Amino acid sequence: MSEGLILRKKVTTLDKIRAYYLKGPDKVNLTEKQEEIRVKIYKAWNLLCNYHSKEQAMNVLYNDGCSRAQAYRYVSDALSVFGDVFKNYKEAKRHLIEEDLMRLQQRAIKNGDGDLELRVLAQRIKISGINKDNDLLFNPEKLAAQTYVIKADPAVLQMIEFHRNGGSFDFNMIDSEVIPFKEVKEEADDEE
Repeated sequence: MSEGLILRKKVTTLDKIRAYYLKGPDKVNLTEKQEEIRVKIYKAWNLLCNYHSKEQAMNVLYNDGCSRAQAYRYVSDALSVFGDVFKNYKEAKRHLIEEDLMRLQQRAIKNGDGDLELRVLAQRIKISGINKDNDLLFNPEKLAAQTYVIKADPAVLQMIEFHRNGGSFDFNMIDSEVIPFKEVKEEADDEE
């Protein structure tokens, strides 16, 4: 293994803009070009907040003098920096309706109106999506206990045995081989 190797991710303009909004303009200095990009991304965000579709927002930015591809990137970056307006709005509406239905159900229970209570309960089930089976990707075998066989170098076993009753040991001092692995990527939710 190579020692002293430090991998650093290049800080992108989008990273700087994100930091600008998280830490504040007094803590993050943007170049003139980065500031221009930040304004375009903010404009795209404002268009989305004011009920423009993504396509409409791209057209407005395109008409302001940037290419169609760049307009698409600005809208995409706005969603990356600030979040998806429509998804958040839809989720907020769902919670507000759920609260109204809960109050209506409490009134129905208090007044002894069983029919209304059942209808409200049906609506709450529908809004929450409890009746939908969205556990199709659930694999119970992944939660089962696993047994892993680890083949250790004799020097490692000797070091563990030597420090059995306490103390610390440094595995970095032992030659080891890199074992291939597969990185598990999280899948995006398809709910929209």
